[in-house]
Amino acid sequence: MGISVIPLNGIHHPWYNEAMVSKEIKLGKRNQVTIPRDFIPEGAREFQCVKQVDGTLLLIPEIRIPATQDYFWTRRWQEGEREASEDIRSGRIRKQASADALLARLDRKRKK
Repeated sequence: MGISVIPLNGIHHPWYNEAMVSKEIKLGKRNQVTIPRDFIPEGAREFQCVKQVDGTLLLIPEIRIPATQDYFWTRRWQEGEREASEDIRSGRIRKQASADALLARLDRKRKK
């Protein structure tokens, strides 16, 4: 089974668009840094480190997922997930007692 590395900055997460926050950190022995726990997104255990032209260091959180799960992390799938979550929050869904009840409801809507 293959593994895919997905940069979290390419996927919408609630934390990604929030106001920027900074904290001072210090280099330890062997140039190690400790990232504040509240800066680490859920599921991220690895980071891509990018040195920008101006010398700024950028840490991009990544998650590793099985290659068979790649599709669920595509922009299209994630947009659908956000849309579905919004429908649920807004009460635009209905529960049906059974699959037969759901099909009957869909048939009635189609005939209108």
